[in-house]
Amino acid sequence: MAKHAGGRPVVYTKKRIEEIVKAMEEYTEANAVPIAAEFAYLHKIRKATLYEIPELAYSLKEMMLKKEFQLEKLGLSGKAPVAMVAFSLKQMGWSDKQEIKHSGEIAGSTFTFVEAPKNSGNTDT
Repeated sequence: MAKHAGGRPVVYTKKRIEEIVKAMEEYTEANAVPIAAEFAYLHKIRKATLYEIPELAYSLKEMMLKKEFQLEKLGLSGKAPVAMVAFSLKQMGWSDKQEIKHSGEIAGSTFTFVEAPKNSGNTDT
């Protein structure tokens, strides 16, 4: 069996996961714009681990929701650089491009095309 690239893998016990959940909730409450990477760094956890442990999903979603609405508020109020807010929100799945999909049909509508009358030789139309 190949050696784990980072040494011995970390095993997260139920107690340790509960501690992380509590710490995430406290961090989210204490920070105006919570950042998952910062939380992971401060608590010496790989950021990817936050997404890998199912028991952390709710706390992580709450953290990201607060970050999202706070960034939106800061951007709308002009209290943060628009470029930074836009960049951060794009990282969260927002998009600044408009996508229009057209299937060629308009539900519930019928169009009838009537041919215009032919000009009867009169050139003054």
